[in-house]
Amino acid sequence: MTTHLVRLQFVAGGPAVTGEWSDGTTARRTWRDWVNASRQVGGALAVAVFGALVAQQAGFFHGLRTSLLIAALLVLATTATSLLLRPAAALNALKKEARA
Repeated sequence: MTTHLVRLQFVAGGPAVTGEWSDGTTARRTWRDWVNASRQVGGALAVAVFGALVAQQAGFFHGLRTSLLIAALLVLATTATSLLLRPAAALNALKKEARA
């Protein structure tokens, strides 16, 4: 019997949520549900933080500019981090695809 291990870990060496199932469909569904729940929590936090920035005394447009600047910096940081953490094998495969 095949055992499927689902592991959700945001930081290498950090805490992880794990689960083990004998059914592959259940394992995939559980992994997908964990990722979706994390995405929804992140979205709710972003709405709360950016909403608080927009509602500041300094004014709507100041808060909006601050929120957009923070969002742009987070996108750049996430892009840089994903490129740095990408395994070398994946980078080589991308280079081969680009040459083809």
